[in-house]
Amino acid sequence: MLESFAHWVQDVVRAFGYPGVFLLITLESTLVPIPSEIVMPFAGFMASQGEFSLPVILVINSVAAVVGSGLCYWIGVVGGKPFLVRYGKYFLVRQHEIARTEAFFARHGNKTILIARFLPGIRHVISVPAGVARMPLRGFFVQTFLGATIWGGALIVLGYYVGANWETFARPLKHIDLLIAAILVLALVALGIRFVVRRRREGQ
Repeated sequence: MLESFAHWVQDVVRAFGYPGVFLLITLESTLVPIPSEIVMPFAGFMASQGEFSLPVILVINSVAAVVGSGLCYWIGVVGGKPFLVRYGKYFLVRQHEIARTEAFFARHGNKTILIARFLPGIRHVISVPAGVARMPLRGFFVQTFLGATIWGGALIVLGYYVGANWETFARPLKHIDLLIAAILVLALVALGIRFVVRRRREGQ
């Protein structure tokens, strides 16, 4: 499945060029699970073949990541908090927990957004809670830009220098990405179960 998806990514990039790269990286920064370990190295490989300009691809990576993350931030602002305020009790989310999230992002938002850009799974969704918490836009966009530039730029440069061997490096990176994502999901499930059990004990 991973191989067929990699071929699809290549087809999109080849067919649509720069706009295709921009679209894929934008989606990769939203809730759509587009694997950056495939998109960026392949774009770098295309640059090494003269199909793209490396500086242009690097700029597209940074700008597209900011656009995609900004869309998710907006979703958090417009739909996230109002939804949780009104219906959060049905999902075991109380008002003081929303306030706690806001306080967390007020204190630690910058480093949280920066670190999240390097974490599989987390980088796709972190912008939504940042929007729910109304994290200051300046810090949000600056840290998103820095993290995306470092992470995506490194993958693009890797693809540029390894050339036709980009898939040899992309596959192990993606498998590691999936493994870390699975561990994070299991950890979140465990925390969720613990949270529900503790809530029920408090209600007794």
